[in-house]
Formats: sequence, structure tokens, C-alpha cells
Amino acid sequence: MTTRTKRKSSRTLSIPIDGTELSVWLAPLEAFTEAELLERAQLTDAEQAVFETFPETTGRSGGQRRHEWLGTRMLVCEELGGRISYTPQGRPRLVSPSTKQDISISHTTGWAAVAASTAGQCGIDIERIDRDASRAAARIAAPGELAAAARIFPSRPALWLWCAKEAAYKAAGGPETDFARDIRLESPSVAQPLIMTVETVRVILASFVYEELLGVCGLVE
Repeated sequence: MTTRTKRKSSRTLSIPIDGTELSVWLAPLEAFTEAELLERAQLTDAEQAVFETFPETTGRSGGQRRHEWLGTRMLVCEELGGRISYTPQGRPRLVSPSTKQDISISHTTGWAAVAASTAGQCGIDIERIDRDASRAAARIAAPGELAAAARIFPSRPALWLWCAKEAAYKAAGGPETDFARDIRLESPSVAQPLIMTVETVRVILASFVYEELLGVCGLVE
């Protein structure tokens, strides 16, 4: 008798934002071997060539980076039936014969994430919730933003602000965008959605917590 092994799967979230729902898929990378990720990502020849440039070493710059890169490709292949390409400005885009969606990708230690939207340009950033982002947030925070972030996400305001600016940047930023100067958090209000302004573009934000992750998504208004 043959024993059928249950196929490991990603986590699927629907994030309410601006009257619609942003689809988010998360891959717990520790659940997959590199061989499994390679098999399920179904890399093209061009993608395989890029993958082979990553060193086969441990640590952030090596084996972990290979896992994160493969994880996003697996998610896009299996959940969206397409490939990841890039615009001239460096934004990821979905190449798929069956659907037109905007996508954004993110990864952190042990996790890869993909967000997709049919409602407009989107962005996502995920971080482990125990990360100390105080130095990073101090570099990119405009006056008053950390205090505002403390009202939005009291337990980790610096981390939330970092994620929020990353998500807004991915949704609407460009190569010359400065996080402190050009990406600004509008004053949060109970009656209004959270907004980041990227230069003149308004990005609506939504946050989520999943296991050990904090995530922030953004959608261009």
C-alpha cells in the first residue's frame, strides 16, 4: 500500500483595505527543503541562471537568501500561475496569461510573502515581530511619526513604522524616493483609514499579525 505524503502548503490571508481585500500568501520557509522549493517554483531557464548566482552558504547572504528568493517564486507560481518579472523602475510584476494583478513581494528570516491586488498598485512588508527596528525607524521617521506609530501599534511602534514605510514605498515609490523626506504618515484618525503619502501619491495601509510576523500592506488610493 502506498502512503500519500501531505503536500506542504502556504498560508493564505485576505487583508481588508479600502473597501476591497488584498490577497496575501505566506510561505514558512523552514518547512521546505531547498530541493522542494526548486521543484515547486518551476524556474524558467532565466530564473535558474539568477538562482545559481546565490552562494551556497549559510547566513543572510547565502543559504537563507536562496530560500527567500525561491519562496517568493514558489508562491507566485502556485498561487497566481505566473512568474515574477520587473519593471524598469525595479517593481516586481506578474507575468501570467490568465490574470492581470499587481503584486508585491517581501521576505524575512524564515518567511516569504507575496501580495496581489486587482484594485491597483500594492505593497507589502513583513518582519519578525521581535526585530529591534529602533535604529532603522529613527533614520526614516519624520517629526511626530514615531509618536503616531505608538498610537497605531503600541507594542512595536518603530517596527510598525518601518514596515509601513516599506509597504508604501513598494506600492508607490521609485529609485529616488527618500523614506524620511518623501514618505509621510498622515495623522491617524479613528474615523479615517491609515494613509502614507509617497510624494504626492496616497497609499492606504492595513496591518496584520500572523504567528511571529508583523505585516503591513499598502494600496495606492
